[in-house]
Amino acid sequence: MMSFKHHLMAMGSVIALMTGAAPAFAYSNKAYISQPGNYNNATQDQQGHDNIASVTQNGDHGKSVQTQAAYSYKNTETGTQSGPGPNYLSQTQSGNGNTATVTQDNPTAGTFQNVAVQNQSGSYNTAAISQSGSGNRAYQTQQASNDDDGVAGYNNVASATQTGSYNFSTQSQSGHDLKAYVTQNGFGNAAYQTQESYNNKASITQNGSYNVAKQSQSIVPAYADASGNTATIYQSGYRNRAYQTQAGAPNDLDFASNNTALIEQGAGTYNAFNTATQYQSGYSNVAEIFQNGGNSNTATQTQTSHNDLAVISQGGNGNTATQTQH
Repeated sequence: MMSFKHHLMAMGSVIALMTGAAPAFAYSNKAYISQPGNYNNATQDQQGHDNIASVTQNGDHGKSVQTQAAYSYKNTETGTQSGPGPNYLSQTQSGNGNTATVTQDNPTAGTFQNVAVQNQSGSYNTAAISQSGSGNRAYQTQQASNDDDGVAGYNNVASATQTGSYNFSTQSQSGHDLKAYVTQNGFGNAAYQTQESYNNKASITQNGSYNVAKQSQSIVPAYADASGNTATIYQSGYRNRAYQTQAGAPNDLDFASNNTALIEQGAGTYNAFNTATQYQSGYSNVAEIFQNGGNSNTATQTQTSHNDLAVISQGGNGNTATQTQH
């Protein structure tokens, strides 16, 4: 009997040593949750790399939280919610090469607000949100992680597509070689994009009327470079508003060069009572505003420094255009 007990104790010691020597984070795990009905809650938490987390909720008042953290990489999060809402889905990833996808479908096209939140830290990450219905909210943030280059993340992509009315989308990216895209189909929608650092691309496309688009590309405080950025806004319909800002350090315009800002409203269709505003600091920048068709349009551009190009084209009558270059 004593020999048997000693044998068990020895086995326990071996297992304890094996457990203590195991890697801190797992990998290649898969987690799936499917919840039909209303007022459901789902939580998924994974650490490590090459993991997959998926959740599907059919109904209203659903809540889902997905987290892949602790310097994870090459992970995938997928969340799908369908129903009249209001539903909530949150995704968080840290590390590099991760993918996050949210789909929220409101078949009733009611005014309930579905909310999607994505937060990624690191580089080479992709975040995508697709929402249908009205009154939806999409929030996307991509930034550097502690194991990144110490300045900012890079090569990240964020995209949001919203179909319906009175939807809102905001994207915030910090780093270089980033891409942000928003597409909204409907009326009364709003899209805000913010990018910090250089060689970034931001684009907003709005099809409908009474929409608002705002984009800002500027410096990272720790790394004063906001050059080589491109910002574009495309709006079709009437009574739309577009605002863009590209700026570097206030006292060092050398780090705000070779930027391009484009606003196109109307695209050959009726384009009345639209407003477009652009501001650029630095040199060798290009600012273009095209307002096609319609009347009573307003376009304003301001550029600071030298070797800049500003173009305004307006079709119709009763338009107002103002350009200032220093």
